[in-house]
Amino acid sequence: MRNIQLNNPEVIDTLKEYSDYIQHKWNSGKLQSDLHSNFHAKDCKAEDFVSEEYLNNIIEKGHNGFPERLRGYGGLMPDQKGELQRSSAESLPYRDRTLKLSTKLMTTLSAKRNSLASVYPPGGFISWHHNGNAPGYNILFTWSETGEGWFKYKDPKTGEIVKIQDKPGWQCKMGYFGSARDTNKICYHAAYTDCLRITCAYIFSEAESFWKEVIEDIEDPC
Repeated sequence: MRNIQLNNPEVIDTLKEYSDYIQHKWNSGKLQSDLHSNFHAKDCKAEDFVSEEYLNNIIEKGHNGFPERLRGYGGLMPDQKGELQRSSAESLPYRDRTLKLSTKLMTTLSAKRNSLASVYPPGGFISWHHNGNAPGYNILFTWSETGEGWFKYKDPKTGEIVKIQDKPGWQCKMGYFGSARDTNKICYHAAYTDCLRITCAYIFSEAESFWKEVIEDIEDPC
């Protein structure tokens, strides 16, 4: 997992348009009411799911790849089969915005599919997991209101827990999430925030050469 310099003006403008919309809805109180039915893990303690003790526990017991807990607003991805029936009409404008964002980014960067779109309130988190159910090269775009949050991962080569501190605005990280069968490439990761935070993730082709071209596109200021 590595930080990528976000310099491409087209990507920056696309991301900013989305975060401006989400931040406006949050500040007005509309997001909280519109997406109330999509708010997950209301009563969970973050420390129970983002601690190293929890990580060691799921490694010992075995893990299927999915996060056990996410405290945040989901239901934003319009391409997940069956999710439309479970969501309120109030969530549809947010889905439209996410679809617009994903269409632009997937076209610009030739991503294979959108794998995550979530809004985390202060105190929001996603528990340790490894995405072995959906392996491949991934790009994570994260927006933070004040930078009071973090992303952690366990380096599959060294076993070290690496912490990447959020910063205000958009950040970009890229890495490879191995399948459950590739135990030497499994990358456990988790995130927590004390401020409003947005995460959008995309999966790319398995070809490393293509992935490197995507990095060059994102870092290109022209």
